[in-house]
Amino acid sequence: MKIMILSLAVCLLCMVGKIEGKDLNQQDEKPNILFIAIDDLNDWTGMLKGNPQARTPHIDKLASRGVVFTNAHCTAPACGPSRAAIMTGIRPSTSGNYVNRSSLTRNPILNNSVLLPEFFQQNGYYVCGSGKLFHGAHFKQEVQGRGFDDYYPSKTQDLFPWIDRFSSPRPMNGMKNIARYADWGPYAPDVKLEDINDGKTAKWAAETLLGGELKEPFFLGTGIFQPHLPNYALQKYFDWFPLDEIELPEGYKEDDLEDVPEASAKQQHIAWLKKIRAAGQWKPAIQAYLASTAMTDDLIGQIVGALEKSKYADNTIIVLWSDHGFQLGEKERWAKYSLWERATRVNLVWVAPGVTKPGSTCAKPVNLLDIYPTLASLTGCKPPEKQLEGNDLSVLMKNPEAPWDKTSLTTFGYKNYGVRSERYRYIVYADGSEELYDHEKDKWEWHNLADSPEYADVKKEMQKGIPVHHEPPGELSGRNR
Repeated sequence: MKIMILSLAVCLLCMVGKIEGKDLNQQDEKPNILFIAIDDLNDWTGMLKGNPQARTPHIDKLASRGVVFTNAHCTAPACGPSRAAIMTGIRPSTSGNYVNRSSLTRNPILNNSVLLPEFFQQNGYYVCGSGKLFHGAHFKQEVQGRGFDDYYPSKTQDLFPWIDRFSSPRPMNGMKNIARYADWGPYAPDVKLEDINDGKTAKWAAETLLGGELKEPFFLGTGIFQPHLPNYALQKYFDWFPLDEIELPEGYKEDDLEDVPEASAKQQHIAWLKKIRAAGQWKPAIQAYLASTAMTDDLIGQIVGALEKSKYADNTIIVLWSDHGFQLGEKERWAKYSLWERATRVNLVWVAPGVTKPGSTCAKPVNLLDIYPTLASLTGCKPPEKQLEGNDLSVLMKNPEAPWDKTSLTTFGYKNYGVRSERYRYIVYADGSEELYDHEKDKWEWHNLADSPEYADVKKEMQKGIPVHHEPPGELSGRNR
């Protein structure tokens, strides 16, 4: 009789387990992660509506499957410090990693941290990747695949050699004081998408996902280099954007800089726009950026499409992000390297099965620094103790209107900060000079309100987002781009 009762109890427990969607004889499976990085992509995507001429149907489709953070910002408006912060969860003001040439491994704060790929290795994940995930100099010269079980093409090389086959001379090639990589142009007709660097990365990711032999759980990282300069793309993508239809940026204003502090000009200002305009190449340069973005979008479609066809589709978190924005004439800049909206605003999309609601958007101010703690939360992995400075975004994924009293901080150089709330942007430079913009009335940041007495309380509130510690700049190494 006791045996019969015991057997019945076990059966009832099994039935309850199945009703809850769990097999009590098996451990819960951790979700896989598809981690997609895009370099220098600003808000010229369909989902962020930064430019109506942009064509990004694949990114927009991905966004429709999850949540888009429409007020997301970079930790630093440059590849190196942005990616160092993402991969460590540590702010530049805490680490001293401020510019592209800042070393990661010779920085004791960052080098002694648990890097994001290492974190998932330590939690039983198979970690693989390809393309630009860390800053190139960090990867090849310093971390060398640290935290990755496999990397393509290798643990000492994240990028492939350039393909120098073009259908015509590039417009800025050889121009004095214009770097080789600050150029653009179509590839020769015989170059195929799978021949270029990003095409190789996308093909590797798609084949890896469709192969069906990945060890689970896995963290698969893919880093797309475009639309980072040089903006080389296949001719068909240039053809999508006829030159006579190209529009100049809506946010450009001739006297835009008259009310900004002189300190803004010291923010690694590169006079490329002046040279591009003098050469009559402003619209062709915009055409090339749009073409490169469209090509990147096709590659994203290839990667995500492969996941959708794979056996991993229902148990894989997707996070897509761009490392910072890019100015294509706004504030007289052709670069990232500033604390203004177009340089800091980024694409951030999350698709988390069972967590995100398809088609959601969230306007709360968030940051790329939040990626690490959010992934830890979504996977149920305990984060490194006293390391992560970002916020867990899963509460906003479940409810985009949840209470959120946080601002988003961007740092560029020692003691230079930009703070973004839902409505305002506040900038303070190392010399104490300030800018304040009301995005409810002034989305292009044309009117600096910092000296207006009626905004004193707003500034005081925004200043709460400024760090109290400012780590001196760390050692330098690597290339500066």
